[in-house]
Amino acid sequence: KGVASGSGTQQSDCTWKDCVAGQSLDQSTGCQACPADQWSLAANAASTCTACPAGKGVASGSGTQQSDCTWKDCVAGQYLDQSSGCQACPADQWSLAANAGSTCTACPAGKGVAAGSGTSQSACTW
Repeated sequence: KGVASGSGTQQSDCTWKDCVAGQSLDQSTGCQACPADQWSLAANAASTCTACPAGKGVASGSGTQQSDCTWKDCVAGQYLDQSSGCQACPADQWSLAANAGSTCTACPAGKGVAAGSGTSQSACTW
């Protein structure tokens, strides 16, 4: 907490200082790290942080600007398109969970799987 020079005549004159980037202001306890998948700029005096865009995230307290939010890993059966996020693997291709790659893996020769359903190589069937 703080007060302008010469303005503090009693404890209640003290107010919370603005928080640094990556924090929000809790009026009872002071600055707190933004939760995961949220961010804030420096001099934040708000009680909340801003949510990352859909499909993007950031570690708790690490979001100091929207560009800190990055695409989350994709679930099995998807690949990561850097411009639009997770997309279903094409037919006859598969990927495992936590795929951050821009492609999926082709099924073995002679085997196939429906688009988005290839969650492991064993999902490719005759």
